[in-house]
Amino acid sequence: MHKFFVVAMMAALLPTNAMADKLEIKRWNPASMSQPKGYSQIVTVKGDHKLIKLGGKAGLYADGRIPESLEDQAKLTFENITLALKEAGAEPKDVVEIQVFIVNLANINPEPVYKAIRDYFPEGRKPVSMVIGVSALAIPALKLEINVTAAVPE
Repeated sequence: MHKFFVVAMMAALLPTNAMADKLEIKRWNPASMSQPKGYSQIVTVKGDHKLIKLGGKAGLYADGRIPESLEDQAKLTFENITLALKEAGAEPKDVVEIQVFIVNLANINPEPVYKAIRDYFPEGRKPVSMVIGVSALAIPALKLEINVTAAVPE
């Protein structure tokens, strides 16, 4: 076998930086949302599709104010999810999973949250979801927090 051919065959079997360059991870905090210090508002991972992870969306205004009622927090939470999805190039129809954390779930009526979830996602485009009752969230005035995963084609 020719020496050049053997070297070329071996090189083709080794991982290259070109493969790594096909994966793009972007993390950011849009100006339209609060600016946390310990985490990113949005993380996207690109490959053949773009996977969008929204961590801890809540009923929190950009200036840090928080509505008092669970119903108002649920409404604002989904407004913030919409803002974040739009920033990442997605819509509610692209959401594939949500994780819902509700404070004191055993002792409150969670119907305002459930209604907000039902009304938010288009028919036939409902994500998988889970609801978890928690004793508290990182910001004591919050009653609700939702993690979101969306995927969009490249």
